[in-house]
Amino acid sequence: MNNIYFLSGKIISLEKKFIDGERLKKIIESKTFEEFVNALEGSFFKIPSVSNASGILNFFESERIKLFEEIRKINDERIINFFSLKYDYYNLSLIVLNKENFSFYGVLKPYTLKYAFEKNDLSKIPDILFESFAICKSKIPLDEKLLYLKNDYFKKIQIIAEKISKFTENYLKIEIDFANIQNYLNRKLSEKKINKNDFIKGGFIRIENFIDEASLWKEISFKYKKIEIPLNEENIERERYKTLIEFLKIGRIKPYGIDKIISFYKAREIEIENMQKIAISKFYRESEDFLKKISFPLYQYRE
Repeated sequence: MNNIYFLSGKIISLEKKFIDGERLKKIIESKTFEEFVNALEGSFFKIPSVSNASGILNFFESERIKLFEEIRKINDERIINFFSLKYDYYNLSLIVLNKENFSFYGVLKPYTLKYAFEKNDLSKIPDILFESFAICKSKIPLDEKLLYLKNDYFKKIQIIAEKISKFTENYLKIEIDFANIQNYLNRKLSEKKINKNDFIKGGFIRIENFIDEASLWKEISFKYKKIEIPLNEENIERERYKTLIEFLKIGRIKPYGIDKIISFYKAREIEIENMQKIAISKFYRESEDFLKKISFPLYQYRE
């Protein structure tokens, strides 16, 4: 507990390094990539000299690795799993698809997962992943495996969130709602039948609402008053992050404690993704209008 209070105190000073509205304006209006890099001075990002897009991607990959190293130093299994478990499930889905563009932020190293799957050896696999392995080894169709893996992830992460705080539990409810909305949009796009069993339980939006389109958008508008309706493939990612950032700011105003830590690291994870998108776009000299369109809302107070 002392570690939690010490870290939440340290975070108060680190929060000043988040990108704010004034800095984002300079970033978007910068005329060259060098100006863009200079505009980041004083933030979390110190981009070295790069000559290609791969160099940019490698930089942000290293930033994620450093972020997850910081999270692991907290030495709280609940917090580590809360942040990392989704990457284990992502890697399991790749194994099922016979792909290897693994993520390295999970609880386990991806090749440990792959070895366990290929050798049917669960000796190094934590109990929390046993059910996911059973899904991967089952004889059901591939699309069902991927759906069941997603559902199993949310079932496990809900248990973890409930053990941390009401704040993390509600954060996850938002994630579940947007995962369900994305699934709904995908099924509509592919003209597949909408079935209640396709959706994840535990969100704010009741599963029954996904069966009737009018009821769904009415419920979403009631719960998430600030988002752009209707959601579609073009705006759902930005609206999701906008909603998550607005919620995380609740944790930020708490002076000490675990919710402040969760908010800080979730916001850092989102900001890394945001700045990577902007950096790549800036490298390829995309327009200011394009950059404004793709950039996520900010965690920093000064908008």
